Amino acid sequence: MKLIKGIFVIAVLSVITFSCDQAKKETATEAADAVEAVETATEATAEAVEASAEDVEQAVDSVAADAEKAIDSAKVMADSTMKKCEGKCAKDGKSCDGSCKA
Repeated sequence: MKLIKGIFVIAVLSVITFSCDQAKKETATEAADAVEAVETATEATAEAVEASAEDVEQAVDSVAADAEKAIDSAKVMADSTMKKCEGKCAKDGKSCDGSCKA
């Protein structure tokens, strides 16, 4: 009877040990899958951030070019309207509309 109980205990312990090993393997596999999913998500996020940064850089460059054109245009307009007039035509002595000819 002791021999049968001993064999039974060994069999139960073997089943428990095998079950624990399988659970550990499953847990390890699940953890590896989770790590892989996080890595994939991190890569996708990094790619999206990089693409957004490039888009922002292009937009900033475009706005800067437009602003530079506007500034150059304003300078040309200011230069053409800020002519000094001499004589009676310029009442304020600073500028004229181009209608005075000395």
